[in-house]
Amino acid sequence: MTQKLFLEPHYGDIAWACSGIIAQNVQESIIVNIFPPRRKNYRLKLKGRTYRKKKREEMEFAKLFGVRIIYLKYKSAFLRGRTIEDLFDKQLNEIEQKQVLELRNFVIKMIDDYNITEIYCPKAQRNQIDHLIVKKAIYGIVSPNIKIFYYDDFPNFLPESRNYRFDSKKQSKKVDISNVIDEKIKAVLVYKSLIRPYFRSKEILVDLIRKTPFEIFWSVE
Repeated sequence: MTQKLFLEPHYGDIAWACSGIIAQNVQESIIVNIFPPRRKNYRLKLKGRTYRKKKREEMEFAKLFGVRIIYLKYKSAFLRGRTIEDLFDKQLNEIEQKQVLELRNFVIKMIDDYNITEIYCPKAQRNQIDHLIVKKAIYGIVSPNIKIFYYDDFPNFLPESRNYRFDSKKQSKKVDISNVIDEKIKAVLVYKSLIRPYFRSKEILVDLIRKTPFEIFWSVE
């Protein structure tokens, strides 16, 4: 059986951007969470919620879909010492350049071990440094047997997604997820820590998802 590999820098990235296509391909899907916080940092807060609570949300998502999630141990941007001022930066430091190479080697091994034929990677359109590390790691993988798709860091149902132009060099793939729209809604609602910053209510969010029953991915031909 061939497999689809979904790379998420942080908790929730895949659920919000790709849970529709995962719901349609649960048995063929593997998620890799690249920058989970370490246990000693669980009490750190991000947007009012502790990392411990965020991991519980991720575990609930895995249980809901019955999908496998592999957790790596790379330090995220804040744990590497970056501040909010330099979080969106195209320049990688020495540690981050090393992370790119290590992550690329990890993915290459995953391809061989799990018969991966499709990779889903963040588009990093805002140059958020953790997302950019993942994108640069995947840039170095070239194989006629591997199809690489990029997902939007801002899912298509978020108003912010309209503020970022798509790269004209990439080809779009619009996936109809109307047959699993309820699964998509359940997956997104699991991440309560992500709802509050963007929406006044869950009802508004659910309405937007129902109005956009598709997911868009981009590839380089």
